[in-house]
Amino acid sequence: MSCNTNQPTPPKIENGTIKIADWNFEKNPEFLLQGDSYFYWKQWPLDTSNSYDDSLLKNPETISWPTGLWTQKIDQNRGFGTFRFFVKRKDLSNHIIVDMPRCLAATEVWVNGKKLASHGKISKTADEEEIDGRPLRFELPQEHDLDIMLLISNYKHRLGGGFALKNSLTEKTHFTNKNKTKPLIEGIITFLILLFGAYQVFHFFSFSRYPYFLYFGLFCLLGVSRQLFVGEALIYYFIPDIPFDIVQKMRYIGYYGGLGSVIMYHFYLFPGYYSKKFARICAFITVLGVLYVMITPVFYTTYSAPFFQLFGLFTISLGFYQMINAVRDKKPYARGMLVSMSIVSVMLINDLLNAVLIIQTTYIITYGFLFYVGFQIILNNRIQLQSEKQLIKLSTDVTELSNRILEKEEEITDLRTETFQQLKSKEKLVENLKKVASNDATISIQNLIADLKSELLEDSQLKLIKDDLEAYNYEFAKRIKKVHPTLTKTDLEICAYLRMSLGRKEIARLRFTSLEAVKKSRSRLRKKMELSSEINLEEYIKSI
Repeated sequence: MSCNTNQPTPPKIENGTIKIADWNFEKNPEFLLQGDSYFYWKQWPLDTSNSYDDSLLKNPETISWPTGLWTQKIDQNRGFGTFRFFVKRKDLSNHIIVDMPRCLAATEVWVNGKKLASHGKISKTADEEEIDGRPLRFELPQEHDLDIMLLISNYKHRLGGGFALKNSLTEKTHFTNKNKTKPLIEGIITFLILLFGAYQVFHFFSFSRYPYFLYFGLFCLLGVSRQLFVGEALIYYFIPDIPFDIVQKMRYIGYYGGLGSVIMYHFYLFPGYYSKKFARICAFITVLGVLYVMITPVFYTTYSAPFFQLFGLFTISLGFYQMINAVRDKKPYARGMLVSMSIVSVMLINDLLNAVLIIQTTYIITYGFLFYVGFQIILNNRIQLQSEKQLIKLSTDVTELSNRILEKEEEITDLRTETFQQLKSKEKLVENLKKVASNDATISIQNLIADLKSELLEDSQLKLIKDDLEAYNYEFAKRIKKVHPTLTKTDLEICAYLRMSLGRKEIARLRFTSLEAVKKSRSRLRKKMELSSEINLEEYIKSI
């Protein structure tokens, strides 16, 4: 059983000629430019006065499309040459556009011996050459037989002169409709990402304890700069005469800077999986890349691309390592971050496959970047809220622990005072026993027994008073604790004594402490309750 896809085989360049006589542009308005065209190394069909003379083209090589780069055949990056192919047509009712999205050269288009278009300024010397970073698009003349020549020069890119991405022939109406909204969509998305990036940076200045807001904001802003200079190169809509050197450098700066930002972003988002020193070294490598791009001629900057493409793969691998471990450790929102990393990976893989023409997609990198940024901002905010809740809980725990420590310190102070009083009593008892032993008439066994009974009775009474006081003041303690939650156990005990109108001496006896200590306790109470000097402490406590 055969499978019919109903897709005709698109025409190809064979022996330097592409025949499109039988191609139905109404049903299939677009197809890739494929096959082998002619290529003349260091030859142009122009004489010394720049007049056309195709007899100057001799001994051609062949270059394979859909990507046409002279380094397929010529072992030199810089120089000039001519791409040439012929087109055979019958039906002239359709207007055909040749669409070449990425030119790595200055180009002149000549058709049937007439100059049709200029794309930059071709030159046999690097100083006079001017490359235009925009896509090259030109409409074929309405003639049956076309001799198309692309005169190019390149002194700016390591890949050599030519056309790096998919190149196609497209019916004009279809081409116009397809590209009518593309700059608008890319512009809106780029503007949204710019706003998101600015929002993240601004958010960092409000919450500086979270550096990942800053680094993600920088990543967005650098990503926006790259978006402006790649693809349809939106920058040309705002600055039509911007030099190609700047465009090419900004493509690299956006990419390298973005790598450094995302490394630091991941480190601060889920720290602990590699050292800060390691993260800074990785980021510093990208900073060196940016500096290299800024100070070297554009031709040499392109040589850094392979290394940083590998470094980008390393960055993604490092991110996956970090997120997988965070998921394993059950970090909050780590699963969401792993999903986000997967989105980025699919986006970059798609971009790579699209560049080498294995697949052909539109807007994936643009929409993917927007989705990633939006998704990540939501995660950043949720992680921040989670951290804020943890900080609040930790602060509460620390406050409670501090109060408990303070209470324990007061209990220790009380215990130390009581122990001191007991020692004083025992010292007195020892002195009296010595007097009895020395037959001192001022003391007798009966006196000792009476003193001991008195002390035991006083201790028993004090304990009874304290127990009754705790039960009697239970509701009062609840009320005053509600008004002044920072009061400790000792504070509540002093308040209870003051509520009973006990004096300082009585409180000192009940607490086995000094009058000075009671005075300090009263002063501490006034401070905690924030009472002015005009307010009577006892009356205020009784009013609660």
